[in-house]
Amino acid sequence: MRTSTCCIAVEASRGGWASGTGALGAREDGGMDPASSSYRERLTPPWWLPLLLLLIVPAALLVFLPVDLGVGVGVAAVLYLGIVTALWVGAPVVEVRDGMLHAGRARIATALLGAPEALRGDEARAAMRAEWDPASHHVISPWTRGLVRVAVDDESDPTPSWVMSSRRPGRLAAAIDAARASA
Repeated sequence: MRTSTCCIAVEASRGGWASGTGALGAREDGGMDPASSSYRERLTPPWWLPLLLLLIVPAALLVFLPVDLGVGVGVAAVLYLGIVTALWVGAPVVEVRDGMLHAGRARIATALLGAPEALRGDEARAAMRAEWDPASHHVISPWTRGLVRVAVDDESDPTPSWVMSSRRPGRLAAAIDAARASA
């Protein structure tokens, strides 16, 4: 009998604002090396959000200007940099690597997964609303519109499926399928 390897694992690597690579494990012959990462995507906010968050600067200046201009500038800088850093550091990573699917801090062996479904548009909205299963493992980002849903084929695991946001749900589903085939 198989046991689920769904457990908490702290990530060691972090990407930048640009996210989503699909050929990290590519071999010279065009195939994928199953021992390396075949898909990695950081679910970061869109590029325009840090620009929008610059509105924190004049707001902080207005609040702290009666106290001191230097204090206002310092508080504005700390607030802006702190929020932008928190958004970047807190962005979950979805990765298929070494026969494992990593979603946020959780991971599961791809051998324990069923066929993945890449969802976009109305299908993704339905999965987030009417088809929402609270028992499923969710790694959802408000910045992305695509989803991948994959069933867990392990009777001992109480989690029926994993639902993950992705900017490239087709590529993530293909990477999960490739990892399942090599397991």
